[in-house]
Amino acid sequence: MKTKRIVSVALSAALIAALAVPAGAASSSFTDVKDTATSINADVLRLMGVVDGVGGNTFNPNGNLTRAEFCAMVVKFLQKGDQVPVHATRTIFSDVTAEHWGLGYVNLAASLTVKDGEKELPLISGVGDGRFEPDAKITLAQATTILIRVLGYTSEQAGAVWPQSYMNLAKSIGLTDGIAAGTNDNLTRAQAAQLFVNALGCKMGDGSDYYKSLGTSKEDVVLLAINVDTDDGSAHGAVRTSDGTYLPKTEDVEPTALQGRRGSLVLNDKQEIITFVPDDSEAVTITLSGDAQPTYVKASGGKQYTIASDTPVYTSDKAEGTDYVSAHTSLYSGSQITMFTERGKVVAVYAGGSTATSDAGAVVVNGNASEATFYTLTGGGSNFNVQKNRHPITLSYIQDNDVVTYDSLSNTLIVSDLRLTCVLENAYPNSKAPEKITALGHEFEVLESAWAMTPNFNVGNQVTLLLTADGKVAGMADPTKVRSNAVGMVSEGSAQVFLPNGGTLELKGEVSNASSLANQLVTLNSGSKGKISATRLLAKSPSGGFEVENRKLGSYTVTNGVRIYEQVGSGGAMVPVSISDLNMVSIPSNKVASYHLNTSGMVDFIVLNAVTGNAYEYGIMVTKIGPSPTDPEVGVRTWNLVRGSGTIDLKGTGYSGREGTFAGVAMAADGGVLDIVELTAVTGVKPSDFFESQGQTYVTVSGKTYRVADDVECYRKVADDRGSPDNWFTQSTGKERLDACKASSSNLTVYVDSLSQQVRVIQAN
Repeated sequence: MKTKRIVSVALSAALIAALAVPAGAASSSFTDVKDTATSINADVLRLMGVVDGVGGNTFNPNGNLTRAEFCAMVVKFLQKGDQVPVHATRTIFSDVTAEHWGLGYVNLAASLTVKDGEKELPLISGVGDGRFEPDAKITLAQATTILIRVLGYTSEQAGAVWPQSYMNLAKSIGLTDGIAAGTNDNLTRAQAAQLFVNALGCKMGDGSDYYKSLGTSKEDVVLLAINVDTDDGSAHGAVRTSDGTYLPKTEDVEPTALQGRRGSLVLNDKQEIITFVPDDSEAVTITLSGDAQPTYVKASGGKQYTIASDTPVYTSDKAEGTDYVSAHTSLYSGSQITMFTERGKVVAVYAGGSTATSDAGAVVVNGNASEATFYTLTGGGSNFNVQKNRHPITLSYIQDNDVVTYDSLSNTLIVSDLRLTCVLENAYPNSKAPEKITALGHEFEVLESAWAMTPNFNVGNQVTLLLTADGKVAGMADPTKVRSNAVGMVSEGSAQVFLPNGGTLELKGEVSNASSLANQLVTLNSGSKGKISATRLLAKSPSGGFEVENRKLGSYTVTNGVRIYEQVGSGGAMVPVSISDLNMVSIPSNKVASYHLNTSGMVDFIVLNAVTGNAYEYGIMVTKIGPSPTDPEVGVRTWNLVRGSGTIDLKGTGYSGREGTFAGVAMAADGGVLDIVELTAVTGVKPSDFFESQGQTYVTVSGKTYRVADDVECYRKVADDRGSPDNWFTQSTGKERLDACKASSSNLTVYVDSLSQQVRVIQAN
């Protein structure tokens, strides 16, 4: 297995520009290591016990190595460090005496032999005259030669001309990959780290993999989290992987740069980690520009990645992965993921960033936030990223009573300003230090950070819960001082609260004005047990339009995690809209019905007025005869909208069009009809006119290209009654319906809406 840099230097500049790789994605456990490759290499060797820095938790990556220092690394690389004391009681080289720190290492390395055909050769040699020159700088050629011997290559395999034949062999087996140094250049510590990690993945002289000689290897393992408890809770400092949780052989190491990496795990006979060898997969970290789709994701910048449904997806909080088709529904716009690719195929996904859970604890901000505020949370780390509503911010944007959690993989502070006022209904095991509390029919997990505040409240009290991005209680506040700002939607007997991480939280209770507020964005709170108060989000117009790509609404920044809804008119039902549905550069301010700001003054909700056409239901207009509500003996003709997913009774609307017209209907929150628009027919369409690009389906007819709506309805007349459900394709997705429709006929008609020119209905003729 030839080891490569995790982020390949061969990536094109265009690809790098599209990725938005977080600055802390490979945060080294050494404070002075910044670049990704050295961060990973140094932490591999730290996990292995080969390096421990140069003091002050620094690695000095640009410093040159001496011959004695390299000997020490070789001895530890061979897992023979426990033999050093035995060799520190004699002198082999006249210039390596008891006064030299490296005596035992140099002597041991000189005493080790390697097979060279029928002969035995010492692993290292002196420079002549009984000297070793331990403090002289080691060159790339000298270091490479020693590792060629460690790997078991003979003089015959290496060639007779030193150093060139040895360097040629090293290049052919990948030993010197990623090292930009001349043959006789002095070796830096960063270059040495690359050399040793390369050696782990190299083939040996007999054709076997070197790392497999060190212990039992487990392939295709993802390191999910470091410094966690063992399975039985008896020890801390373990590493959670996709193959289980193990303690490292080397004590007190936290190889943070390896979190979220994929490769081969090597264990000794005590099931301790000897080392981890990053594999040839490239790790690409992106921020999603829209919610993940069943077969693909899109990065900021528009690049799309196809992901097979059975691709494993891992998170830092649990070892058990799940398949992508199950996990994609929890990957929202603004979420950060790392994809492992081999030969262009995504083979595994690590979901970090705002998708991470808050099990590690939280900080409730009181006053101005600084790095010191989060010292305990981050383990003393610095240079971290900060996100609010999945949008990058600086510490100055964090507000009083905001809740902050930490995702160690991406070195990111995750800020939540979600607050919910409610009445405490129950606390377990007690109200002073609860692990769980119940309010509005929901059982909330309570983090220890809240315990400093819980003694101020008892069961039956009204309280404002300060919630993490994933909906856990990190603190409590007096509702007269800290108000609820939860936004969601309601129905009879329940409410849905939208979480900053993109998820939802379900509440139960009697909802005030539920019928008139259905399918509307509302702010939520509760003043008494079992009762939910909902207030419609106020309509307000921005000072300028919505710049979709630039994420600006007037003068405000629009967060990556923004939720966008669309309605028709002020009373129309609101339907969610993906930002990928907004295929325009900007939307004028008169098309923005309302917006909402988070506590940092950034836009986290937007309501559009009839922009994409997604607020309409599409189908065919048919009439039916029913009894008059005032005289059952009198028949009354009424309109229905019939579609594949069912029939909508238009309740006596005054539509004056023709029966059999394909149309779109916008419904009000109370069930009334707000608007009916007729679709435009485009005839003479063949199945071959459809094509896919970047995960979206299009059709080109007479030189004009239309986007096909994701939820497109498909129709064919097989029953005389236009209102019969048998006339509709009923597959579960628009793509499946389209495929079935294309297979049924070579002559199709597409029906396009006038707002966004999307195909809403397709008819097989």
